[in-house]
Amino acid sequence: MRLDQDFRPDDYFTLTQDRREWSVTEDLFTRGIRGNYSWLGGVFVFHKDTDMDAPVNFKDTGIRELIEHHRNEINPGYPIGWDSRRFTLGSKFGLRSTGFALYHESVFRTGAWSFEAGLRLDIERSTLDWHSFTSTGYTVYHRLPDGALETYSHVPVDIDDRGSLGKTFVELLPKVTVSYEASGFRPYITFSKGYKAGGYNTQMFSDVLQQQLMATMGVSQLYKLEDIVAYDPEYSYNYEAGVHTAFGDARQLALDAALFYIDCRDQQMTVFPAGTTTGRIMTNAGRTRSFGVEVSAKWDITQDLTARVDYGYTNATFRRYNDGKADYRGNHLPYAPSNTLFGQVSYVAAPLRFAGITPTVTATARCTGRIYWNEANTVSQPFYCLPGLQIGLQAEKWSLRLWAENLSATRYDTFYFVSMSNAFVQRGLPRRFGATFRLRLE
Repeated sequence: MRLDQDFRPDDYFTLTQDRREWSVTEDLFTRGIRGNYSWLGGVFVFHKDTDMDAPVNFKDTGIRELIEHHRNEINPGYPIGWDSRRFTLGSKFGLRSTGFALYHESVFRTGAWSFEAGLRLDIERSTLDWHSFTSTGYTVYHRLPDGALETYSHVPVDIDDRGSLGKTFVELLPKVTVSYEASGFRPYITFSKGYKAGGYNTQMFSDVLQQQLMATMGVSQLYKLEDIVAYDPEYSYNYEAGVHTAFGDARQLALDAALFYIDCRDQQMTVFPAGTTTGRIMTNAGRTRSFGVEVSAKWDITQDLTARVDYGYTNATFRRYNDGKADYRGNHLPYAPSNTLFGQVSYVAAPLRFAGITPTVTATARCTGRIYWNEANTVSQPFYCLPGLQIGLQAEKWSLRLWAENLSATRYDTFYFVSMSNAFVQRGLPRRFGATFRLRLE
């Protein structure tokens, strides 16, 4: 991957990333049934190995604005000039993750009641081997009383740092569910504990190396490696109550509804560092909570005509999150849509079937919003809908589908980020049309 990392026309810096990954997973399990009791147990192991070479190439504007300018503001009597108008901050990483888990789940049924209990022991080890390096230099000048500059000294800058970091995470994860089922009616309540292991940010190493470089010029170092690179595990306590229902002789109408509450501790969040840094890093946000409802319905109106609708509402806010600059308690979590809505009506025109070809028509609507893009909730995407239409011909061995998406030509954003104190948005796709042909060869 080659990326103009500052996302601007000026020559600040570019990133080249060469990444290779190897992974292996294995899941061995066994299950059994004895009367009203059934059980499932197993062991899961995985290993993931990632090697990454990610040099950042500083260019003329980046050297002038991010290095020379800051240094010369501090000591204007002895300004500096870099030896060349481009140099490389090299970074190589080896990330290793190894996990092992034992799990068991028991289910006991008595009449219409069902009781489920499970427990998982999760052990994960994450390590990071890193090598940061650069070889460059600069000249220090002395500003004379008349403003002229004379060479004072030359300072070589050779940085070659290596190191390793590692953390082991151990967690017990329980789950309990109670449900009742009779005549197509199944209410349930469930509790589970969720967990995501911690890890390391590699994107910030170029900034750490840049600060080490600045420290050689007498500018104080801003980052401590462990503080900016590592992030902690995330824990969640999940509560849910809902019901599954089906009506009609052939269960033509199915309704599902669920209420949920999630108490999340040390939630892992993607954030954009302030100032002249670039890239995204993972950090922990103290404590958050989410509650909401999910409702879905599917109706087989006739044998050929079906309708479906899914709706979700989520209220996700910070309960405790202070990044040292602002307190975000009560604000909405970024990137978590408050509402999601999907609707679909499909018709298979069996009466118009000819020579084994069946026409089909499907109308859809996908709606999302509001989505907040930052912790301060100062930037957001309002609720929007994208209607779509598909007209198709279905045969035994082939199908042709003509489709249209975003028929309303809705203008919306799908992503927001900050690079070097500048905000950018990614626009959503416009109205578009297409055709898809599939052929099955036997």
